[in-house]
Amino acid sequence: MKTGFIGLGNIGAPMARRLCAAPFDLVVFDIDRNATRAFAGLRCRVADSVAEVARHAAIVSVCVRDDAQLRGVLEGAGGLLAEAGSPIVVLVHSTVRPSTVRDLAASASTRGVALLDAAVTGGAHLAERGELCAMVGGPADLLAEVRPVLDAFCRSVVHAGPLGSGMVLKAANNLVTMLELVAAHESARLVQSSGVSEDLLRQVMTENGNLTDTMRRFLEFRRDGAQQLGAAAFEAFQTRMGRLVTKDLEVALGIAAESGLDLPATRAASRLMMEVFLDRDASGDEP
Repeated sequence: MKTGFIGLGNIGAPMARRLCAAPFDLVVFDIDRNATRAFAGLRCRVADSVAEVARHAAIVSVCVRDDAQLRGVLEGAGGLLAEAGSPIVVLVHSTVRPSTVRDLAASASTRGVALLDAAVTGGAHLAERGELCAMVGGPADLLAEVRPVLDAFCRSVVHAGPLGSGMVLKAANNLVTMLELVAAHESARLVQSSGVSEDLLRQVMTENGNLTDTMRRFLEFRRDGAQQLGAAAFEAFQTRMGRLVTKDLEVALGIAAESGLDLPATRAASRLMMEVFLDRDASGDEP
């Protein structure tokens, strides 16, 4: 199965590595040469451009940062739409607006390119194990065609409905996760400010079921990450993640606005995410 993967970031790289096995004839690409170097020696080919992926693959996974990058990969000079040598299916794993997916699908259909939104959730650790959940919008017959690719890195695949529905589910699911992280951050600051151990808070939250696995891993990495990575690398990573999840919440707010819906807690979380990831209060002060 001729397959391509574009975007080898924190979650894209482990997803792509899952495809470095039979029956996939895989070619990968990322604009960051450090990211592609990690695939040297694996059972895949590293492409020099998006165009090379387009000419090789029948199914292309795209896992880039945002709407603008996704449009560049598909519609830019040398992009998938211009360079596809034969009909291909594009799987959009990025978290973007449903309207972007629908716009791109309309453009793609005129070039013999089909598109599915196939948002994924579960994080890099589950991607490594092939245990992500995919939320797919688009025709069921097209989903069946690409199912072997999704099954390589997903434990479950949910058919969300028409094109764009997968992104709605992803945005709603992310919203819950980010509100959990705000709660974890503020509860930890509360006990710290009162001289109570954060370890005791985690113990109590575990006992009563409040502490989700995502909250636990987030708090532990925020506590130990500087020692694991070094202070500068840790802060840079947390800053990138804070910006990424803020973007994801803006996607949810954009979907809500299109429906005339107000999400006040989501608006508040969007304003707070940098403080949450960098363990600061809204004034920027350290605890």
